[in-house]
Amino acid sequence: MAITEIIKFGAGSCITVDDTIQKSVKALKGVKSPQHFVLGTQIQDKEAVQITSEWDGIQDYANFAATPEFTSFLKSVSSTYGEPYSIFHVALDRSAFGADGPATANVVEYVQTYFPASRVTPEFQKQVEADFARFDEIYRKGATGGESWGFGWVLEEQEHEDIKDEKAKCFFVTRGWDSMDLFEQSVQNDAYKQAIPLLFAWNAPFKLWHVERKVLDDFEAVA
Repeated sequence: MAITEIIKFGAGSCITVDDTIQKSVKALKGVKSPQHFVLGTQIQDKEAVQITSEWDGIQDYANFAATPEFTSFLKSVSSTYGEPYSIFHVALDRSAFGADGPATANVVEYVQTYFPASRVTPEFQKQVEADFARFDEIYRKGATGGESWGFGWVLEEQEHEDIKDEKAKCFFVTRGWDSMDLFEQSVQNDAYKQAIPLLFAWNAPFKLWHVERKVLDDFEAVA
């Protein structure tokens, strides 16, 4: 099963984000990097940079994480953006970088939903996944340019201010869009309004953000 890694940086002290993108391209040349990765900027926070990468499995990632190359990889990007403020891994149900993979889209939507860890049994996970599948079945009838998606569970337990006395397990969804305009149109249509109560019924805190793709795999600027 493919493992997706999300690394978030804040580029606040940099002159411009475009400058830091070019610096990161130069820094990463010659450094052994993940099998697949994309670098982009968050649309809701233009000074936030995200690297999304993919590995063949958790052992593949663990093997690389134990090497000097991994230290060099993090040092290269940290020299440009500072220390990452968030790193986590997700076991997605499909490759984020495969044919029509969501991570390769112009704009990528990410949604992370937090549940108290004590609630998340295998049966609970199956129910959440079934709810999401039903949501998507309805939602996609009115969504144009956002058909590529994947879901899974974050491997590391997370902190959330609304979940007291324990950590959270997170259900994670990523969806690729041709443009931000198409995403915004999708949440205005009747299909979305019909589908979204299925997810709101979880009564769980969540985070939603979008990343505009800048660099993909071979350091070729595509935005």
